[in-house]
Amino acid sequence: MQQLAISPILEGSRDVIISAATASGKTEAAWLPICSKLAYEAEAGISAPGIKALYISPLKALINDQFERLESLCELVDMPVVRRHGDVSGSERQALTRKPDGLLLITPEALEAQFVLKGPQVPALFAGLRYVVIDEMHSFIGTERGAQLQSLLHRIELATRRRVVRIGLSATFADFSAAADFLRPRRGADVEVVRDESEGRSDLRLQVRGYRLSPPPRESGEQHRRPKQTAFEFTDENGSSPCEGTIAGHLFRVLRGQDNLVFANSRSDVETYSDSLREASDAARVPNEFLPHHGSLSKQLREDVEARLKDPSTPTTAVCTSTLEMGVDIGSADSVAQIGPPYSVAALRQRVGRSGRRGKPAVLRIYLTETGLDSETNVTDRLRTRTFQTAAVVDLMLKHWYEPPAMTKLHLSTLIQQILSVVAQHGGATAGQLFNALCAAGPFEYVSRSQFVELLRNLGSTELLSQAGDGTLLPGVVGERIINHYSFYAAFASSEEYRLLAHGQLLGTIPVDFPVLVDSMMIFAGRRWLVVAVDTATKTIELTEARGGVTPQFNPSSGDIADRIRQKMRELYVATEVPAYLDQQARVLFAEGQSAFAQHDLAENAVVSAGKNCLLFVWRGSRVCTTLSAMLTIMGVKNSVESMTIKCQDVTREELLGILAAIGSMPKPTARDLAGSAPIQNVDKYDEYLSESLLRDSAAARDFDVDGAWDELTSIVADHPAIPDVVPESWTSVDELAVLGETPFVVVDVETTGLSPRNGARVVEIALVSLDSKGNVTDTWSTLIDPEVDTGPRHVHGISSQDVSEAPVFAGIIDEVAHRLSGRIVVAHNAPFDLKFLSSEFERAGARPMSWPTLCTLRLSQRLFPGEPANLSALCDRLGIDASPTHAALDDAVATAYLLRSLLSTAPTDVTHSAETLGVRPIRLGPNWPAPVVPAPVRLRPVPTDDLRRV
Repeated sequence: MQQLAISPILEGSRDVIISAATASGKTEAAWLPICSKLAYEAEAGISAPGIKALYISPLKALINDQFERLESLCELVDMPVVRRHGDVSGSERQALTRKPDGLLLITPEALEAQFVLKGPQVPALFAGLRYVVIDEMHSFIGTERGAQLQSLLHRIELATRRRVVRIGLSATFADFSAAADFLRPRRGADVEVVRDESEGRSDLRLQVRGYRLSPPPRESGEQHRRPKQTAFEFTDENGSSPCEGTIAGHLFRVLRGQDNLVFANSRSDVETYSDSLREASDAARVPNEFLPHHGSLSKQLREDVEARLKDPSTPTTAVCTSTLEMGVDIGSADSVAQIGPPYSVAALRQRVGRSGRRGKPAVLRIYLTETGLDSETNVTDRLRTRTFQTAAVVDLMLKHWYEPPAMTKLHLSTLIQQILSVVAQHGGATAGQLFNALCAAGPFEYVSRSQFVELLRNLGSTELLSQAGDGTLLPGVVGERIINHYSFYAAFASSEEYRLLAHGQLLGTIPVDFPVLVDSMMIFAGRRWLVVAVDTATKTIELTEARGGVTPQFNPSSGDIADRIRQKMRELYVATEVPAYLDQQARVLFAEGQSAFAQHDLAENAVVSAGKNCLLFVWRGSRVCTTLSAMLTIMGVKNSVESMTIKCQDVTREELLGILAAIGSMPKPTARDLAGSAPIQNVDKYDEYLSESLLRDSAAARDFDVDGAWDELTSIVADHPAIPDVVPESWTSVDELAVLGETPFVVVDVETTGLSPRNGARVVEIALVSLDSKGNVTDTWSTLIDPEVDTGPRHVHGISSQDVSEAPVFAGIIDEVAHRLSGRIVVAHNAPFDLKFLSSEFERAGARPMSWPTLCTLRLSQRLFPGEPANLSALCDRLGIDASPTHAALDDAVATAYLLRSLLSTAPTDVTHSAETLGVRPIRLGPNWPAPVVPAPVRLRPVPTDDLRRV
């Protein structure tokens, strides 16, 4: 691998990716040829002044480690090495300012500061820059911090007016094509990939240990009086009592006397296990070797743990989060443990790589817990999902599969930061300069020009930007304050925190939303404390030693689960072999999960009844589950995503299958449509400055996978026919497709008693406007309908119970409605809403809903006028349509008919090329419904005395 990297790096014309296992020499593979080339140029007198090479790391601790290694290497060629991050002393900072030269080791945040604080000097600072090395590059890809890094690298090349070679290092690239595209946006195909062909072939000793919790307490009977269970009250495979059989007990027995890393899935778990292991050491009257390590601990405490791990004379086990996952040099751990199911294959691979160096086998122990079973245990717990998720992640790691990065996010929050940074660097910039530098030719390639314009308007209205008379954009009042704050340089948000002090020593910080009272007790830094004082002015908490305490509740940090992990879980449920690495108790849990899977026939059945609710099993990742959940929400189904299931409330299995079939018969929604199905939250640092429209765009790109969800939905509907495929005798089969310009239209509008038929809402008025194939109105028909329930929001539709007292029920007009709809393209403004009510009324009347070719003018308008208001009234005003939508069915249907005709005549030809390009779904017309023998009864809404338009 090192030999293969020499030629492309020395040549200096191509970017390079170096992929190899942890501690296999990636650093030397990059820096030996770099230093050789720089030394040759310096000796030949052809190097320009300024920094010659950048080393960019996600971690300050990693920079400190590499500083020592590179400093000794560069001494041989008389090349200075300097570092910049938040913990670097003032003298080191001044050295860089006085005479920039050699190698600069830096974080993205410190590099951002160079642009903001030394804007005019940036070209000179990097005039001689030849190489940029990005360590642990996988940790940047698809993140806000990664978007910031891409922008900074692009801005360096804009400042120096030349291309600089980029070299990416990592042990866990999932997709080399995506990694190359990240390293060199739009030119990933030109990146040279150097791989260690022996990667991942080292010996691995692996065991997954299972532990069974007692069933949770119930609301009645003896179980209600069961004392609360702690996180350590498990029985192991031998049925031992707590203490002997706890996870902490096993860790204490097997890890003492060695150097180990124990990874937990949260900082709270780190504190809890550290405390338990310290207590075990005290009880055994031996020195405590188990120390916590996480991001909320002070720098001093973290460095003390790292120093102990490096020292062969002090056996140490660090109980940690991802803080020790990446390449901080702590030597080779004798073993690695994982508490709880791993959520990421790449992260587990990184953790395993901390063990097994220098010819020794890697050792991995995974500890997982499952809830005990009783008569009330739910389906998900019976499936032992934690066990199967663990096995899935392990199996995929052994096959060298890693999660592909998400590359289509808009990163609008980071774009705001970069806009302010560019303006600060240059003292101002025009809108065109910003778009060209950051979007058109920069890394924010998924942001359209219209979105960028809207973003600038947002920044102007919130005073982040102001505009001079010549059009130059300058920092606004709020923007100046943001730029001048020390937190500006980070693309990610940091929550406000209190400092924890014990006898004057800083222990670390906790979030301010964790309630802390004087005389309360807590566990922190692996020890127990009593709170003696809380100072809200200085945000400090004074502690002293105590005998009890509870762990603070830190912000959760679990990521998305990839599709492949869930699919692998399903494969394991039907597998005939049990993974050999499971211990006896884990094998029992595995067998219980397979038994539950077979009992509920989940190999063939995706929908399971659970009391008044239903569980929809989705063997896909988090984004697909979120997308399907949003589709169900739009259809009025209350639901929540729980692992690989979507729990649907107050709906039967048959009803849910019918809803899924109805969704599948509608046009595929866009991610933006779905993003509006729930309140949009501020997720990233500067989201508060985005309009609702841009927040929706951002959420659509970040949270939804419409294609994946549609594939899953299609598969579920195909495997689960919702309604028996029996065609009423009155239907006549038609094998025709809707053809634009030949097939006539019919516009439908309904007024309803509520928002969702799933909650019992009914149609109270319907209007049908027939149009010819060119969009000209040929007939109208409407009637009030007796909903057989209260008419609902009269302030909206103006219909009272008295108005419908003599109106027909829907079953009395179904033949008329079905006949007027058949053979036509059915049009509605927000078609999913109207069509789901029609389908519901057909089912209530005992008829099978037809699969009408449907066109939604709301979605069509959003395609044609992105970012503009798409409600019916606004569109009529925009297009000069003389119609008045009033929440009366016929008025709204007529307005929609005129809107359709306008859109057909003005839309681009690539949209009106065919029914399919227009957005009609499905294309097949379906069966005809004959005309009723007797015309359906009609009851018109009363004409108000001040409105004689319909007389």
